[in-house]
Amino acid sequence: MKYFRMLIIIVILCFPALAKAQFYTVGDDPGRLKWYSIETPGYKIIYPSGLDSLAKVYGGLLEKYRIPVSRSAGYAPGEMTRIKMPVILHAYNAQSNGSVAWAPKRMDLFTSPEGYEAEAMPWADMLAIHESRHVAQMQFGMSNAFKPFKWIFGEMFAGAMAGVYPGQWMLEGDAVVAETALTTAGRGRSGDFLNYYMAAFDSGDFRNWNRWRYGSYRYYTPDHYALGYMALSGIRYRTGKADITGTYLQYFAKRPYDVISYRTVSRKLTGKGFRKTFDDTMRMYHDIWSEEKEQRAPFIPSVLISDTARIYTEYSDIVTYGDKIYALKSSLDKSKALVMTDNTGKEKVLTSFGNISGPLWHAPGSSRIWWSENIYDERWTQKINSVIMYYDLEKDRKRTFKKDGKRFCPTTSPSGKYLVTVEYPVKGGSGIEILEISNGRRAAYINAPDSLQITEALWLGDRIFMTGISEKGYGLYSTGIPEMNLTGKATGSDNEHTAAAEQADRLDKDNGTAAWNTLLAPQPVKIRRLQARGNELLFTSDKNGVNELYSFSTESGKLRQLTSTAYGATDFCFSEDGKTLYYAASTADGKLLKCTRSSDLLDRETGFSDIHRYRVADEMSRQEKELAETFGRKAREQERDEKDDMADSEPGNDGETAFSKPERYRKAAHLFNIHSWAPVYFNVDNIMEMSYDNYYDLASLGAAAVFQNHLGTMTGQIGYSAHKDPYETDAWRHSGHAKFTYTGLYPVIEASVDFNDRASRDYSFNRYNLNGAPYMMSMTGAGTEKPYVQGNLTVYIPFNLSSGGWSRGIVPQVSYTLTNDRYDTGIIDYDLIPDEENANVVRPVPTSREDGKTILRQRLSGSLRMYTMRNTATSEIYPDWGIGMETGVSFNPGLAGWFSPVGYLYLYGYLPGITPNQGLRLSGVWQRQLKGDSIFDTGTVNTLPRGLSNLGDLSNTILSYRQSAKVTADYAIPIYLGDFSIGPVFYGKRALLTPHFDWTFFKGGGLYSVGASLQIEFGCFFWIGAPVSIGVTWSYNGGPSWNSFVDRGIPMNRNYIGPVFSLSLP
Repeated sequence: MKYFRMLIIIVILCFPALAKAQFYTVGDDPGRLKWYSIETPGYKIIYPSGLDSLAKVYGGLLEKYRIPVSRSAGYAPGEMTRIKMPVILHAYNAQSNGSVAWAPKRMDLFTSPEGYEAEAMPWADMLAIHESRHVAQMQFGMSNAFKPFKWIFGEMFAGAMAGVYPGQWMLEGDAVVAETALTTAGRGRSGDFLNYYMAAFDSGDFRNWNRWRYGSYRYYTPDHYALGYMALSGIRYRTGKADITGTYLQYFAKRPYDVISYRTVSRKLTGKGFRKTFDDTMRMYHDIWSEEKEQRAPFIPSVLISDTARIYTEYSDIVTYGDKIYALKSSLDKSKALVMTDNTGKEKVLTSFGNISGPLWHAPGSSRIWWSENIYDERWTQKINSVIMYYDLEKDRKRTFKKDGKRFCPTTSPSGKYLVTVEYPVKGGSGIEILEISNGRRAAYINAPDSLQITEALWLGDRIFMTGISEKGYGLYSTGIPEMNLTGKATGSDNEHTAAAEQADRLDKDNGTAAWNTLLAPQPVKIRRLQARGNELLFTSDKNGVNELYSFSTESGKLRQLTSTAYGATDFCFSEDGKTLYYAASTADGKLLKCTRSSDLLDRETGFSDIHRYRVADEMSRQEKELAETFGRKAREQERDEKDDMADSEPGNDGETAFSKPERYRKAAHLFNIHSWAPVYFNVDNIMEMSYDNYYDLASLGAAAVFQNHLGTMTGQIGYSAHKDPYETDAWRHSGHAKFTYTGLYPVIEASVDFNDRASRDYSFNRYNLNGAPYMMSMTGAGTEKPYVQGNLTVYIPFNLSSGGWSRGIVPQVSYTLTNDRYDTGIIDYDLIPDEENANVVRPVPTSREDGKTILRQRLSGSLRMYTMRNTATSEIYPDWGIGMETGVSFNPGLAGWFSPVGYLYLYGYLPGITPNQGLRLSGVWQRQLKGDSIFDTGTVNTLPRGLSNLGDLSNTILSYRQSAKVTADYAIPIYLGDFSIGPVFYGKRALLTPHFDWTFFKGGGLYSVGASLQIEFGCFFWIGAPVSIGVTWSYNGGPSWNSFVDRGIPMNRNYIGPVFSLSLP
């Protein structure tokens, strides 16, 4: 029995992580959008109005790669399901991403291409391969031993199994394997992707599997995409077997009881356990990289400018202005900021930075640094703009130049009058937009060919030079300056703009494909940070396996390699006199700021088609081709049969895929989509937040169903629960529950109703008179025969004003709660009569009754929350700087004379600590009852010190003072524990010691608590890879009012010791 109880505890602790991984939405698109849908043999594409062509592009690619991604995955997308996979296109989000979820099952594709540092393949192809592979992977959770459970639990079971068995590292790493093995590019052929491992292994950093998987707050750890790719690709390369992912997934599905399944399958594939196999993979990659490093040698000399890093630090986006160096800097314990380094080496932080979507640009002689940055819409989380911003070095201020649209990678024209940006329209494609810096108006527009995604553009002389991605990779191109809006001869400086405003604002469609010159034919390598140096173009490329600086002559067409570094370098920038080259060099300690004299550069001619061959990636591509030859006939027959079954279809845009006719996708008709259920009752929101009043608020006997529409704007659940009555513990209650949240309107609406959790209660008010004078009032309640019903309605608007590395928001909210509990406002009078046998005892005798009204118990509240705080770095506990406020009022309609309305104010703020990852949190809360002559005291917030906060009698006593306040201070001290493992079950990352102090103020007195909490943060807890903190807190309680409360008979202890538990959901 004790083992069963332990199992229940583990499940309750782990379920929030599993629930969060499944029951989530990617956000809400603008509510004004109308939606349409088309179908292919395997998918249902749901997309905003006007994007039919874009939908067909993605539909065609998803069908194109459906069979190829299945060959080595062990399953085909849709193999275990009957309903076509919903695919939702989010076209108004400037960020590039995609996801596959299984509760409900759906694929979300963010269609805007990556604006900077994109992989050397079209975004749509990469997205189609990567996400299709995820759909294939998810089939294992519905096959073999797992198959019956989809009928019992619906779609959530397969999602839960994906979190328990393969885990995120395998799912994402395998998807990167697919995008690499099925193309000539992919992240596995990028000089950036595994770059840190290259430097780390060379410095002797061969950590064990757990340390790479669960990470560290002291040592930098690449993400699960890179780790998973390295682990899986290493096995494929050394064994020559392409279907290792399928082998793992099918084994999980057939033998889910095997708790050492990784070891079992690894021994079958390699003859060794998984961890030993991974050790061999690290050595294999190190041997390959060491050999390639010798071939790249010799390396240019360099001088370290930045201080030796105490903790992993990255510099990027280097520019020079006068004798000063400017760069973006971030580290494990400090968020991204623009820093200035003077000629003495002293560094100064200028301003924080947010999620930039392009490199910093600075033209010689100018005081402005330009960049593009992703900014959320004030309300819609799936509307993210890439805006143009600049920082004025002379005026020391940051400004927004263009607030809307999806513009990337700004550069200035030679005279500084115009700004050249790359734009990605919602409908797809790309173009070059030229803006007047003086007023922000469009001066000209150049449409890119449909087959080319422009990534960066630069005005040099009488040409626009640009880098772009096509099916074959990155290339270098040029086109002429548009003449219809800019007149005069091009002489290396800007021509005067004389066209009318209406002409300047229109798109020059005819200029889209005319007079485009290919300067460097596309190759499956990266090109980024395009710059000019005289008549030469400078750019960074990984064509030799690591990032180096190259120079292209616009006159001779020759390409020269300027740098040769051990592990690559990025963000190259020459000093204003051209004598020194600054750059961020990759090392095991980070990307550090270094420099080299121009006279020491390599300056070697090279060919752009002379590219590095990634032997592991090439071997995996060979394996996939071999699989295609083996299973090609069967796949073609399957595709042909499925297309024959497609009804009411028209030819697709690629001549192969069959598409249905576009149909209007009505939001209302698809609002309720029940995707998961269970033969027990559970409350998803309460479990994820670990918030509840009674145990049955989390889970109980019964049944539940969860619903969510595919647009992610409607979520909720319904359920039936059976539990004991909280008042009559011998009786059982059969209850009904419903809850939903709708985010498709500008205000978010949350509503819930609970039926029959207990009996409804009738409350009456009693007045006791002693010697003819009022002595006291009381309220009594009694259960009725009617079931209790409670309904809640909350409406709020989550305004998001974040930018520039600061999270900002304003959230106004109104809530209303209505129940069928009743208050009879009539008063029953009692006389207190001395007892005949004991004169010291009085007994109440009813004498009269005043008539009143019967009012339902209800509560109306309103609040306003505002906050602004700097983004936190990986190892920080609190933000360096921040402040927040919440104020509100709450009252019971119709009962203000009995229960006082309450107002409250809550303030909190953050300050830096003594060391970079320490921090101080200060807070204060004040509460006041707003109607002084109300009979009963009420409260909204708890103002007791934390060591006494659970004492109900003390809380009621504090409320009698009408107003009270509390101030708190917490100082967080993280303590590194060495990233230790306890078998495969636990992985500890650090301890957190937090001394705290609370003081509560009220009329005529006060109370305090002083103490500390100590927690251990686990990166893995019972095999679930979600950060869990477990510990203990201690408080010593006291204060000037302590003795008076003890004398009143309120039970209070000087010392409080209690558990601390928190779960950080990803």
